[in-house]
This record gives sequence, structure tokens and C-alpha cells, in this order.
Amino acid sequence: MSYPLARFLTLIVILALVSTTHLLAQRNDVKRELSELSSPAAWKRAAAVSRIAAIQGDIGADLRVAYGIADLQERLGLFEAAQLRNDPALVTQAAKALSDSDERASGTAHEYLMSLSFKELDLDTDSFSDAETNAWDSFVSFRIRHDIATALLEAHLMPGKYFGQFEALRSFDSGRIDEELLLLLKADETFSVPLTSAAHSAIEADGPPERMFLGAFRRLNVAVEGFALVLTYSRSMTMTDELRATIERTPRATYQAAFEVYGNVRAAAVRALAGSPDSLALRDSLAQYYGVLGSHTPAPEIEHLLNIEATLVEIEVTLARLGDATLLDARIATLRSQIERVQQLKANVNMKAGSRPDLIAQNEIAHLQLRSGNLEGAEREWSSAADDAVILQRTAEGRNRSSLSSYLAAVYYNLACAQSLQLKSSKALASLKKAVRHGYKDFSWMLEDGDLYEVRQHESFATWFNDMAPPSVADRLRADR
Repeated sequence: MSYPLARFLTLIVILALVSTTHLLAQRNDVKRELSELSSPAAWKRAAAVSRIAAIQGDIGADLRVAYGIADLQERLGLFEAAQLRNDPALVTQAAKALSDSDERASGTAHEYLMSLSFKELDLDTDSFSDAETNAWDSFVSFRIRHDIATALLEAHLMPGKYFGQFEALRSFDSGRIDEELLLLLKADETFSVPLTSAAHSAIEADGPPERMFLGAFRRLNVAVEGFALVLTYSRSMTMTDELRATIERTPRATYQAAFEVYGNVRAAAVRALAGSPDSLALRDSLAQYYGVLGSHTPAPEIEHLLNIEATLVEIEVTLARLGDATLLDARIATLRSQIERVQQLKANVNMKAGSRPDLIAQNEIAHLQLRSGNLEGAEREWSSAADDAVILQRTAEGRNRSSLSSYLAAVYYNLACAQSLQLKSSKALASLKKAVRHGYKDFSWMLEDGDLYEVRQHESFATWFNDMAPPSVADRLRADR
């Protein structure tokens, strides 16, 4: 169908008029609500905020115009409406308001800016006053630390699914992220408020109802008010009389959980450093802190709460990923010597698999190789461990046979992870099948484990999984596809 020129021009004029009318209607809607935002009645202000937030279309320009003529109360409402809309239109105005002497203005601006993505905070501050620039720089530092703490707490809440959380932050300033991660590793006091704030946000965030029953979530809920205490001790690694008095005033469950959660956060911070492109500078910093941490003797009252060994292992693994495997190789050599001594003594023939030092050490070696990026080495180690356990099972009886079967289930599952990460999907699926035959039952985790992403894409995985998994879990796989 063709249009005559006159008819086509008429259509353009009509569309322009409609568009103009719509924009005027939007502007009038914002203007009409402006007076309501300064109403003495809180419910009227809240209703006006909701109505502005519900306006359809782009009203960014209208919000900025309204902000320019608004009083303090109205500006607060505009920030709240922009936050509800997830609209960055007032980002510059909010950045300047951070330095406002009125805490209502600075506080509301802070909340609004915290709701925006990091990319939306890229501002030209040339027109800012010195006070505005200082306030903005302080906010950016807080926001970076808050986002880092959020990513690390995610690693605590979802162990095993820690990958990719730092890509967006590193795209902003990778060197700055490394500096901040090192500060958190050393329990710098600048992370006390951001870590506590991020913990509150994680607790209050919308999520599946069942998460409140997860152990990691419950511990975080209990720990949130104890981070300042834990960071104070972990920074100085000295138990002062003042700190001891603070511990005595703090509920035992709070500081115990806080030490555990911070330990997980610190270990995750080390893992995050493994993604840095500046390996040479980091190696020196990590090696130095490794020596400090390794020589520390904890205070007796909290010695059982500090898992320093876990952090030391994480540093060894990260140093290996950054090109210096000296410490990790030494640990693996010690574990191999332990295996050789046990096997020479032949003192554990009748022990259950979970108590056999040689089997435990071999599994640990494979885990260390996997985490350090030596996927082929991990695959060889778990393949060897599986072969050895199969031979032992042939002559084992009773509980020992059952224990070896459970051990094999874990080994074959881990072997599948190493193979999947190398894109060996067929071999990984075969290993998963062996793991299930030996008693592996956590099919839900099989769907969530990031290491198994490639094998889940295998053409035969869905058919096998639907046959083996409970119907409720198998339905989740079908829903995801």
C-alpha cells in the first residue's frame, strides 16, 4: 500500500502532535504532584511519590526541571520517586546533595544513588564545588566497598557458585578493586560500615522463602552486628582489654557467627584477587600477608573461631593462579609424603574411607589442583583415586565397603566437575552416572553447580537426569530449558 505525499506529511504532523501532547501531559502530571510532595501529611507525600513513579514513559527531563524549582521536601520526594522508577535522571543532583548540611537531603540522596547501577554513577564533576567533590569521592569509595562486600557475601550465601561477580567492578577500575580487596583481606576499618550495610541489604533482599532455613543465611542474620568487633581483632590480631570487654558485652552467638562469616568473606576476597591482571604486584602483597597471618597465634578465647588455615590455603591457590606455585607445590608435596607413609605402614586397611589419611589427602590434592587452575592434574588425581578405591572395594566388607562407595560417589562427582570445566562433556556425564550409581543424591546441586555447566548442555544429560532425579527436581530442569 502506498501513501500520497500530502497524506504522509499529514501523518507525520499528527504523530508529532500526539507525541507533544503526551510529553505535555507527563510534565503536567509531575507539576501537579509537586505541591503534594511538600504536604504536611505523610500519606499525601507518599501517595504523590507513588503517582510520579507510576507515570509512563521517560520523564527524566521533567524530573530535572521540577527539581530546579522545588523546595527541600519536594526534592526528597523527587529522589524517592526516581528511586522507585530506577531512573538515573537525578544522579547529578543527588551527587551534589550528598554534601548538603541537612541530613534529610544527604541521606535521601545517598539511598537513591545506592539504588542505581555502578555504570549510572559515571559523572562529570568539573562543576562541583570542593565540598561536593569531597562528598562524592567519599560516596564512590563507600559504594565500591559496599559492592565488593555484597559480592563476597554472595559467595558466603551460595558456596560453589562464586564466579563472574567481579567482572562489572573490574571493568570500572581493576587496580582499585585489587587495592580494596587487599584492604578487606587485612580487615581494614574502612570496610566495617560497608560490610555491615551489605549484610543488612542481603538479609532484607527479596528471595525465596526457603533461604531463611539455610545455615549460611541464618549465620549471616546472627552475625551482622558483630562485624565491627571481628574486623577490629583481625586487623590488629591483638586481644586488648577493651576488645575483650566488648566481646563480653556481645552475645556469644553474634561474635561466633561474625568470625565464621568474615572468615568466608576473607577467603572469597583472596579468590577474587586471582582474577587480577596485575599478578606481579599482587604476588608480593599476598606473600607478605601470608607470612604475617601464618605466624599469628590467636587469643585463646577465640582460637577455635578463626579458620586461619583456610585463608592460608586460599592464598597458596591464588598465588599459584597468579604464576607462583611455590607454596602450593610444597603443600601438595607434604600431602603426597603423607600418602606414601600411610601406604607403607599398611595400617589403615580396615579403616573406613572417611578416616583414611591417604584417601583424604589424595582428594585434597585434586581439589587444590582444580582450584589453582590445573584441571588436567585434578582429573588425573581423581581418576587415580577412583581406580584405587575400586580396587579396595573388591575386598572390603560391611561398613568399609559402604564407606568406600560413598567416597567413590564424591570422587566421581568431582571428577565430572574437572572434566566438564575442560569441555569433556561426554566423559563428565559418564562420571556423573558412576557417582549416582555409588550413591550420590544431591540432584538439586547438580543443577546449580557452576563447574557442571558444560555437561548440563550435553544432549544426553536431560534424558538421563529426568530418569534419575526426583520428579520435583527434574521439573526444575525442564523449566529452565
